[in-house]
Amino acid sequence: MPECTVLQYIKNKNTNNLNGIALNYFGNRITYREFFENVDKVAKAFYAIGIRKGDIVTIDSLHTPETIYIIYGLNKIGAVANMVYLTLSANEIIENIKSTDSKAFIYFAMIQEKGRIIEKEFPDIKTIILDVSDSMPWYLKYPYRLKNKKDILGKTYRFKNFLSLGEGVVAKEMLYTKSAPAVIVYTSGTTGVPKGVVLSNDNLNAVAEQYSYTTFDFRMGDSFMDMLPPFLGFGISIGIHLPLALGMKTTLWIDIEPDKVVQAFERIKPRHFVSGPVIVNQMLESNIKDMKFLSTFAGGGESLSIEQEKKVNSYLHNKGYNGNYVTGYGMTECCATVCTGMQGFYKEGTLGIPLPKVNMKIIDPENGQERKYGEEGEICFCAPNIMVGYFKNPKETDNIIKVHADGKKWIHTGDLGSVNQDGFLRFQGRIKKIYLTKGSDNSVYKLFPMQIENVLSRHSAVDKCAVVGRLNGEKGYLVIAYVTLKSKDIGDNVEKELRQLCRQELKENSWPFEYHFVEKLPTTGAGKIDFRTLEKWAENSDSF
Repeated sequence: MPECTVLQYIKNKNTNNLNGIALNYFGNRITYREFFENVDKVAKAFYAIGIRKGDIVTIDSLHTPETIYIIYGLNKIGAVANMVYLTLSANEIIENIKSTDSKAFIYFAMIQEKGRIIEKEFPDIKTIILDVSDSMPWYLKYPYRLKNKKDILGKTYRFKNFLSLGEGVVAKEMLYTKSAPAVIVYTSGTTGVPKGVVLSNDNLNAVAEQYSYTTFDFRMGDSFMDMLPPFLGFGISIGIHLPLALGMKTTLWIDIEPDKVVQAFERIKPRHFVSGPVIVNQMLESNIKDMKFLSTFAGGGESLSIEQEKKVNSYLHNKGYNGNYVTGYGMTECCATVCTGMQGFYKEGTLGIPLPKVNMKIIDPENGQERKYGEEGEICFCAPNIMVGYFKNPKETDNIIKVHADGKKWIHTGDLGSVNQDGFLRFQGRIKKIYLTKGSDNSVYKLFPMQIENVLSRHSAVDKCAVVGRLNGEKGYLVIAYVTLKSKDIGDNVEKELRQLCRQELKENSWPFEYHFVEKLPTTGAGKIDFRTLEKWAENSDSF
């Protein structure tokens, strides 16, 4: 694995590609030479305001060129980018800035109202506002430009004014130090409180290096369309660092309105497209004419049922794409990816095979013994992209990273799965989402929500569904199903049909006790289904 900073890594990889296009933002094409020059300007400006090695800077923004310059500019001087969700409240961001002892705060103009509350809370730290139009061509700037430019506090800068602070400054580039932190990103919080995940230069570089040895047909100069926000581990590692490290042209697209996404997709004709499940589903409902230009169509965040996967692949093949929908397995704690499907290594209903340098095994969660091929257990892996640890949380770090008998560090994912003899991983669900219930014979059984969800998803009227448990004193947990329908006009027999389907496909103890039909399922800041909220709904079914 490479031993250098993330900035040094992409510089080394693009020594002979300086005139190639690094970023394309609304038609503004930025070469690798210009990219590195802008990163240097940012590093100098941060150095000028006193940011030094090990300092943390909090960033609340989308994947604009300025955000990316800032991440790598901080890396040049050894500082750490603390990436927080745009959906956080002002109070949550204030607490985050305090807990990380951030030395500066950067925020996107669209959250001005929250940003100004935070500015007033921290009058002594520098604040930089990023506008969506900062890197747009001049003819597009006016419609997008930040309208309200009043009330800018003394310690607050527009990006252009911030850069001027670094004129004439020499910013010393920090040398590589093994396991030195590069960024902090946060877990999605689907089953617990989000935790800060410290990722090192080594972690991020490992992912790019691993993918360079896969069968993905990544070529220098390829067009890569990125719709992943930078506050996700997936967004940092796959959306930003990977294409830059491989010399590709990354088109940054931040407008998630379905029609705009489709128009941009057809206009850009990317060779590689990566997004989350929400955008993928929106695209499937559109009338895209041709997808022959694609080499990779990938999604992350949540796994699909086999029925959904078949639907996606059928759509892609009908549009001329000769591959399959690529999905994989990972978690924020490993830069979001350790397994993936790829060309020549695809099996329906699985999440692919381990990346190079990744060791994976399935263990009995109760006694730690390794399971055989095809047997279900907890997914564990050992890889160079395993996080440094949770920020200021050694107890939780020790709970998830354990040293095994081989002397190596392994992550215990808390996920259930199995591996077949060809190395393909099949995901079964979260261990935390397994509920115990008492059957009619008074025996205790385990409930697997994902298994129930897969059955419910087969009904033609079901758009999305999620299953949680509600504690009942006599029976243990009762199954509560939340369902969104494809149409409001489907009829009143859906619940009856779902109950019949479950009787046919599932054991009695897995039949849902209640069905709740909702307009949409709650989601976390990462766009995943928020099971904590659903469990609260289930506790008091009349309250939502």
